[in-house]
Amino acid sequence: MNDIGFLPPPTARRLVLRRHGLYAAQPAPYASLQSRPCLLEDHYAELAASFPRLDQFAPGAEALDNRVLRIASSRVIAEPGFSGAWRWFVQQHTSQAFWEQIVREFGGQIQARYPGLEQRFGKPMQDWRAVRRGSGEVGEVTLECQIVVNTPVRTASSVKAPHVDHVRKLWTGLLYFRSPEDDTPGGELQLFSSPPGLRFDAHQASRREVTLDRSLAYAPNSFIGFVNGPDAIHAVAPRPPTPQVRRYVDFVVELAEPVFKLPQMNPLRRSWYRLRERQASR
Repeated sequence: MNDIGFLPPPTARRLVLRRHGLYAAQPAPYASLQSRPCLLEDHYAELAASFPRLDQFAPGAEALDNRVLRIASSRVIAEPGFSGAWRWFVQQHTSQAFWEQIVREFGGQIQARYPGLEQRFGKPMQDWRAVRRGSGEVGEVTLECQIVVNTPVRTASSVKAPHVDHVRKLWTGLLYFRSPEDDTPGGELQLFSSPPGLRFDAHQASRREVTLDRSLAYAPNSFIGFVNGPDAIHAVAPRPPTPQVRRYVDFVVELAEPVFKLPQMNPLRRSWYRLRERQASR
């Protein structure tokens, strides 16, 4: 675990993975690293104050009902209209140095879950070249740091049903930027445990077959990071109708090829699930 007494260089103290911070290691329902607060207060305040407006995500976004909208790091870096604080933030979190931090914090978990992964590339993870998604460069691992909103809610709903992230995604991080004006209930990140032999419809799991284990509050300056896999099932708790936007940053580490396989429902089970249970993608 992190040595809290160690003070890192100023740059490292402005990243989501840093030794300066109180991290909670949660082993269940799957291993994760959580921190609240995460960023230093002044740095978080600077980013929160310049969080992109809703109309920067998509024209007419305010009329959409609880939809996921994203701004890729390549847009933040290349286009006008984003603050210098945000350009610096996404550059740092799509850098080789950030990948090396992920390896330091999560490398043991990655090796334990995917023992043949380094052999596949012929070198240890710390030597993998990391590139930013959309840069046109080639490396062993691709990083993304995208700014995300869930639009205002017109009909009470969950923006994400129980699911695991894409099979090419190796690691996920989330940092919440809840507005001080947002008093809407719901919106927590839900973590589920799963029974042996669970089968999926693409990446989505039946809510009836998984068990809610814990929730991470949708709170300002809250962070969670975890290694992706068939057991890393998560969802977002429903929100009632509200004009408020749910705001966060999504950190992504992905490979060019699938990291794992997801066992799929048989055709009959899938048909029944889609008819009775499956939540439409938002």
